[in-house]
Amino acid sequence: MNPKLAFLFWFIMVMIAIANGLFGQFVLENAIGDYATHLYKTFFIIAVIFVFSYFYVRLTSADSPLWYFPALAAGVQWLLSSLVFEFLVGHYVFRLPWEKLVADNRIWEGRIWSLVFVTEVLAPLVNAYLFVKR
Repeated sequence: MNPKLAFLFWFIMVMIAIANGLFGQFVLENAIGDYATHLYKTFFIIAVIFVFSYFYVRLTSADSPLWYFPALAAGVQWLLSSLVFEFLVGHYVFRLPWEKLVADNRIWEGRIWSLVFVTEVLAPLVNAYLFVKR
């Protein structure tokens, strides 16, 4: 695993997610509503994670007989980085209330953003299994 490269990939994904969030908030929400925008933003970033994880595992796992280790390590790094960013940066930098930050992760209320966190761990493993494993 290459932690610096994994962080770079994560950082680019976060920039895409922020742009996607702004697009959703200022363009889509008025046109399709809050919940549909939430679904769009969630599934869009899940697709981004799968694409980025594909390229990450191709770059880092190609010669590794232990294909799952760098993939899992990157996924865990992405998950932890996202949790820190989502909650700490979201609250202390962007001044979002804790209630708002937690609300998007309540699956029982139809808010599915937590699937993004699951995808961050699973996408590198799936891509490594499908495209790198010998």
